[in-house]
Amino acid sequence: MTAPGIATAAGTRRARILAHLRQHPDLTAYELAKALSITSSLQGLLRAMERKGQVIATVEWRQQQGRRVSVWRIAPPETVPSPAAMSPEVIDRRRRRRRLSQQRRRARAREVRILPSAEVPVTFAHRAVSVLPPGAACLGADPDLFFPPPGDDGAEAKAICASCPVRSECYELARANGEKAGIWGGINFGAGAVAGRRSAS
Repeated sequence: MTAPGIATAAGTRRARILAHLRQHPDLTAYELAKALSITSSLQGLLRAMERKGQVIATVEWRQQQGRRVSVWRIAPPETVPSPAAMSPEVIDRRRRRRRLSQQRRRARAREVRILPSAEVPVTFAHRAVSVLPPGAACLGADPDLFFPPPGDDGAEAKAICASCPVRSECYELARANGEKAGIWGGINFGAGAVAGRRSAS
């Protein structure tokens, strides 16, 4: 059963999305979240709204991003909801496939070669507790938050880092370990992020 506060928050968020898209159509999920000051990803909620016939997505090429992206707008009045939502098995299968893809991307960032059929070593798939400083605020948090997909700024992970008492130790430890992916000490160690931090300091 969904808690009343969560249901209300989701309802309010939908209303804000619809109101903003009426005035500003053709925004990506990231642009929409930024405009509404929402720190979490809106992709899942937008897909749920699409299945209800509230919004529609079209794919267009964005030169500044160098790739095709989904942009959202209010669904036309004649749009009907999808006749059937995805089954829990399909959702679970897609979720597992996405997670495996993320794990492989993290492993590649650590320069670990993994054959297509091989399992991803757990040390490269998740943040190992052993490499985190004692007292880290992220202990027990979902590791996937700290390895956001491309286009996600990892705001939720950075919010956890902001209140962490060992933030600077975490950052220095990640530098010493040669981390090349993930958010450590509030800094994204993805390509170019650490170099930018070094030059700024």
